[in-house]
Order: sequence, then C-alpha cells, then structure tokens
Amino acid sequence: MTWIGITNLQEAAFDTRGVGSGDRHTGRDRGDGILPVGSLVIEVTYVAQDRIPQRILRFERRDTWLRRLSVLLSADGALSIDLCQGDMQSTARLSMPVPPRETRLRLTYAWDAPARRGWISVENLDQETLYQAEFDAPVPLPVADAREIIANGDATRIGRETRYLALSDHVEPVGLSPGVAKGTPVETPTGPRLIERLRLGDLVTTATGHRPVRWITRREVPARGGFRPILIRAPYFGLSRDILVAPDHRVVVAGAEAEYLFGEDSVLVEARHLVDGQAVMRTAGGGTLWYYHVLLDTHECLTFAGLDGESLFVGAMGRAPEMIATTSLADMPSEIMPRHKAFAQPILSGYEARTLAASMVA
Repeated sequence: MTWIGITNLQEAAFDTRGVGSGDRHTGRDRGDGILPVGSLVIEVTYVAQDRIPQRILRFERRDTWLRRLSVLLSADGALSIDLCQGDMQSTARLSMPVPPRETRLRLTYAWDAPARRGWISVENLDQETLYQAEFDAPVPLPVADAREIIANGDATRIGRETRYLALSDHVEPVGLSPGVAKGTPVETPTGPRLIERLRLGDLVTTATGHRPVRWITRREVPARGGFRPILIRAPYFGLSRDILVAPDHRVVVAGAEAEYLFGEDSVLVEARHLVDGQAVMRTAGGGTLWYYHVLLDTHECLTFAGLDGESLFVGAMGRAPEMIATTSLADMPSEIMPRHKAFAQPILSGYEARTLAASMVA
C-alpha cells in the first residue's frame, strides 16, 4: 500500500511512487495515467446545519472533458460522494445517526474499478463508531486530477473544517485502533521484542500471564489528525524509553488518583487525553508512519517498554464479517476470530480521563 498524496491545507506532498518515505522512491512515476484502485481519506470536523450541507470537497475541470468530484455531508447525517469523468459517473451514499457538532469524522472513499466495487466509510473518532456502504462500478481517478486535488489548486475547493486529506493507490483498511508505532518493544517471557518482530503464536507477557499472539495488524497511515502519534516520555509511567502510540491507544493509569476519583486500582485511558506537554506530548506529525497492534484471545494489557497498554479489542465487530473484511483483520480466517466480550480494565470516558489527567499534574 502506498500513500501518494497528503495535504493539511498548509502544506502538500504528491508523488505516485509514495510520499513520506524517501527510501521508496525507486519505481517509475505514473505521470498522467489513472488510479484504477485507490482510497481518498478525509478527516473533518462535522459542522453541517439545517438546510446547509457541509461541502467537504469539490473538484471540477472542463479543459478536455468534464471531470468532477463532490463530497457533501448533510445535517441529517447523509454522506454523498459523486464522481464524474466525461460520460462515466459513479455515486455513493451513506446514512448515519446525526453526530453532535464539532465531532471528528474520518471519511474513506475507496474504489476498485477492475472489480467494479467501491466502499464509503465514516469513522466517528469521538464515539468510536463505524458506518459503511458499498456501491457498484466506481469510476477510476486520473492521476492528474488526484495531483490537482492534493495541491488544492484553482479547480479544487476543500472545506475549512478539513484536518487533512490523503490519497492512497490501494483500498485502505478502516476501523480498529492502529496501536503503537513501529519500533516499540513488547515484553515477552524471554525479554522485550520489537513489536514488528513478533510472529503468530509467540508468547507475550500480560497482566494475567503469558498469552499467544493470534494476529498482528500493521498499517501505514498519514501522521495527521486522528493518526498523528502521541509521544509518551520516559521515565513517566514507568517507561524505560520514549514510545509513540496512536491517539486512541489506551494505556493503564494506576495510583492514588484513580483510586480516589473512580474507586479503581487502575484504569484504561486513551493517550490523547493524557497530553500535558511534559510527560505526554503531541508530535509535529507529517509524512507517514507504521502502526502495529497485537490481537489476543481476550482483551489484555501488554507491557510496552515498561508501560502497560491494551491489546487490540475487536468486540462486536468480530461478528460482522462484511465489516471485518474492510479492516486490517481482513486476512484473518473467520474461524479463529476472537469474540471479545469485555475490556481488561475499566475504560474512562473523555471527560473522566481529562479529570484524571488534571488531578495528576495538580
């Protein structure tokens, strides 16, 4: 999978051989061909109002033939994506419960023109929900138009609420937390191992004993928006070294504050809610990075360089094969898919997590 374009409206990068990783620039640039397979990913803040749809993206050119791409969100929770290339047109529609204003959404428009299949997905990053719809006969996107969209040129209008826009030449997975960054050590019975070096069946050390690895997900993503990594610094939280985790990756917080506020010896908190500018910091972001996550038979707490954090939680999604097929678990045989019923530790809401974080620095 290759990300060929990324923009946050202030800076943009586009290269059909891959952006964000210089050592990949070995192939031939595809110039002005087409992208028969790809994904357009857009993170936005939802601000649609009654009778005023939120225009996420509009692109239109008529210099040779009509080319148009429109992405709209309506106040009733409907997402519509229309793509026109001359006489060829494709339309995708998705309806979801109306999110609260200022909710963070990640929209993914994915197409496989040779297979005549396309998908649109909306991930509500604040409520951790996923909505999807499939459509037929998607129209491929010309490389020249893709370049113009990423450059936010004269033919392009990108909504002000957009956090970033990224383009891949593959159908990108959606849903599920991406985990921790490549290079993060995980405790095993024989000592720490880098997460990318773990293999299926290897034992990892958890709070309840040694458990076999059932699957390992790996995703390269834009280091922007909801993917922009969080830096947790040593020696805070018992860390032996700094680590990078996804903003929604849950880590264990234990101590007097958790006991006093919530009556629990320890709780699980999303890393983004612990940002304090000292022990936990947002990185500058930019380019791409690799995230890995470990799937076990039950939801457990692993040890990452001395910090306890969660394994991958599947939950009810494990009983929805059509949805799992669009995630980073798509290649996992359904007969060995775990059915997680409970979290390893109590989970704090965003408000509770921020209250706990404030008490820790008071």
